Amino acid sequence: MDINAKTAIVTGSAGGIGRATAVMLAARGAAEVALVDVNEAGLAETARLVEAAGARASVHRLDLSDVAATETWFQAHGDVDILHNNAGVVSGLPQFPDVDAARIAWIVNVNVTSLIAATQIAAQAMKARGGGVIVNTVSTVALGTGFYDAMYATTKAAVMMFTRCCASLKEECNVRVAGMLPGLVDTPILDTTGAGGKSEWMKTVLANNEACRPEDIAEGVMALIGDDSLAGGDWVAVRRLNGKVEYQWGHADTV
Repeated sequence: MDINAKTAIVTGSAGGIGRATAVMLAARGAAEVALVDVNEAGLAETARLVEAAGARASVHRLDLSDVAATETWFQAHGDVDILHNNAGVVSGLPQFPDVDAARIAWIVNVNVTSLIAATQIAAQAMKARGGGVIVNTVSTVALGTGFYDAMYATTKAAVMMFTRCCASLKEECNVRVAGMLPGLVDTPILDTTGAGGKSEWMKTVLANNEACRPEDIAEGVMALIGDDSLAGGDWVAVRRLNGKVEYQWGHADTV
């Protein structure tokens, strides 16, 4: 899809990958970007950057753990060309199995249920307008055998499977659903892994791995949006190794 003059929604856009994607969409010629998050101060700053990059920005405070509110919002605003389902949360402390049921529900609703609801509503609107592109932020943990944060890994594996299951929408609706799989990325979410900051396990991960910049991931999102030759359900993992950004491409049937 040619991004020029298109409309977009980016969830989780108050900072990190979502902010980088929103600003890059504007820089690549998007006409309007709807910014969705719970962090109002962060949204205001992203809006400023988006408008400075040349697109109109609209700010929407939305708690994606409230699935009914998410459905209502997308029914009113989901008629766009591009949707980046980027919002996501980690468990923090305590970890599973000590985490309580309410927090498990919160994680699942933000990372999975609201993403499915947003995709369903946006895909229907895109079909009616002739097509569109949806990019779901997954994680490279979905390609592994396990992860310290069990609930985060489980929800991201679910998003990976959902993205694969949406492969047929390209032929059925001209809606291409793709997966962005960031590796380690230096974003504010890392500071929510512990009690008031980075957890000890995350500090170990950071000490032993190179972190991508949010802009590295946003470039991958642009590649997914821009290449209509890609099949539905295609995905790309982005990591930084030896100072260089590396891309690993896969398909809906890639194991």
